[in-house]
Amino acid sequence: MTDTTDTSADDAPLAAISRAVAAADQAESDLEDAVEAAQAAGVPPAAISRVLATRGSALRSAVQALVAALGPTYVAALAKAASKDQVIGWADAHGAAPGPDAALRLRLAHRTWERVADAQGEDAARAWFLGANPRLGGDSPLVAIKKDRANEVRSAVDALLDGR
Repeated sequence: MTDTTDTSADDAPLAAISRAVAAADQAESDLEDAVEAAQAAGVPPAAISRVLATRGSALRSAVQALVAALGPTYVAALAKAASKDQVIGWADAHGAAPGPDAALRLRLAHRTWERVADAQGEDAARAWFLGANPRLGGDSPLVAIKKDRANEVRSAVDALLDGR
């Protein structure tokens, strides 16, 4: 694997992503080794499958929470999913995982939801999430997430919670 880490100050965020990708690649390799070792040790395939099924559970839990809070149609919109059925599949323990771009949007939406709901309650969070926001040029936070405007969404949340 080629090291693409650039450590210049301007590229620090990209270097952090490169390090995380390398760590994820290593974790994937370690997982494959662990599965092979378990198989060699005679661990039943069903037991291995049960453990592997927990993989990605944090993102699945985030999707489940968003669906419970906003409904699958709104979650599909913010994640740019093909349909609400695709989102329901992402929330299912045996369903497919969202792609990387959708996963980024879903994680941002979940963190945003949690911050606002924890501070102001779920009803206020829902209204804020779906309503026009002057800090987002009149777009709702949901639309801004869909448009990949993560920094602006974070700033809007900070402003809301700071009372600005």
